[in-house]
Amino acid sequence: MKPAPFDYACPSTIDEALGLLAERGAAARVLAGGQSLLPRMALRQDRPGLLVDVNRVAGLGTRTTTGQGLRLGATVRQAAVLRAGSGAGLLDAALPWVGSPGTRARGTVVGSLCFADPAAELPTVLLATGGSLEVRSAGGNRTVEAAELYRGAGRTALAADELAVAVTVPLDTADTRSAWLEFGRRPGDLPLVGVGVVVRVHAGVVDAVRVACAGVHDVPWAVPVAGLRGAGDPALAQEIAEIAARECRPTDDERTTAAHRRVLVRTLVRRALERVLRPDTEVPGAA
Repeated sequence: MKPAPFDYACPSTIDEALGLLAERGAAARVLAGGQSLLPRMALRQDRPGLLVDVNRVAGLGTRTTTGQGLRLGATVRQAAVLRAGSGAGLLDAALPWVGSPGTRARGTVVGSLCFADPAAELPTVLLATGGSLEVRSAGGNRTVEAAELYRGAGRTALAADELAVAVTVPLDTADTRSAWLEFGRRPGDLPLVGVGVVVRVHAGVVDAVRVACAGVHDVPWAVPVAGLRGAGDPALAQEIAEIAARECRPTDDERTTAAHRRVLVRTLVRRALERVLRPDTEVPGAA
């Protein structure tokens, strides 16, 4: 199929892009990498009246380090981050699982975050790391924390006239350990379940842990583990895995059953935590 008719604009400044979004509102869609949007348009699952191509907007392709972490502009490609490394271990671990080399060459980190697929890797990475999105509109700038960003499958907290200009991901410290594991049917597919873990270990004791899952809710889901502390041993990994399996709310769909997803959550959370809590021990990976 071919896309439904649409208008196209290629602004060169942020102000010009924001003006177009303000003028056309919900009828406009932002085009950066297009690896998710364009196939949906071809199938007429998405029918924007205007595509605002931001690839020529000055300043959106920058990569900088700030006091909050690594800041990636809206047109920074996934493949570029993967080649150079980010300094954020969970992002580096998850990027090789995103799509294929061809889609990563064009796909952007910010674009994947804004597309808001609850089974995708990068929105879950943002939640697990506690990152944030920098958003602009004609009315001003604001920061949206990962925990507040997602409102449902394909829906974010961004208004129709807002443009996500950058994402900031906290950098690892000497005490940070992280891992990403996922299970999918074929390489390049969205995972049935993906799991990201970030822990801070001091003197052999876990004093902070964050666990997030993809594919089990209509948004990336944070496992409720606030306040858990303990030694880096299998007992803590198993305890958190059981919490995740008990508290998650997966559903049946055309790809697998809720019961299967719950098993995957328990297994992947346990394995990911064992990988970071016992780095000297070989832990099976995910297929």
